[in-house]
Amino acid sequence: MQPDVEPLGSPSLGSPSMHREAAALLVDMEFPEETSTRSLDRPIKPSKQYLQQVVAEYEALDRELPCIRKFSMPPAAQPLCLCMETSEDFTHLEVLEALEAKLPGAMESGRVSSIRFENMNVICGTAGRRDRWLIMVADFQTRSRLLRSGLSPRGLAHQLVRHDDLQLGDYRLHLRRSLVRRRMLEALGAEPTQED
Repeated sequence: MQPDVEPLGSPSLGSPSMHREAAALLVDMEFPEETSTRSLDRPIKPSKQYLQQVVAEYEALDRELPCIRKFSMPPAAQPLCLCMETSEDFTHLEVLEALEAKLPGAMESGRVSSIRFENMNVICGTAGRRDRWLIMVADFQTRSRLLRSGLSPRGLAHQLVRHDDLQLGDYRLHLRRSLVRRRMLEALGAEPTQED
């Protein structure tokens, strides 16, 4: 025997307003993507407190790191490149002589293939940053020897570091600043620029 099915308007199933609520629930359950899409269409306005926090974070980063090197792509690895950071105005000849003191015949033997100067103040558009001397060596043995000994142009001792380590540090700062800048622009409702 089949159970009795009462019509929708039956008094035992409740009031008409209850039917409307049930119908609305059924519609929401049947078309959940429509409901969620409707809520996504409305832009959510960030709170004033959030805006202040994001702008303050960007300004603090700007004060802390006013001169960050920008990258259009991640830096390529150069495992045989060493770097000497200095505030002194050395010449290429002075750096070469300091290299020759540690590795006699370094250039002639091919153990050192190039010496290049990087003016970090020009690259970053600022003042007060230390310049970098990039020394490209031929093998890991020469690299290890120079990392241990360092260089002493004009008798001033300078430690050598792997250039990849410095580049990675610079790149991380660039990414950090880009992320904070992007968050600030999004919070202000502006479109990120090419720089981001």
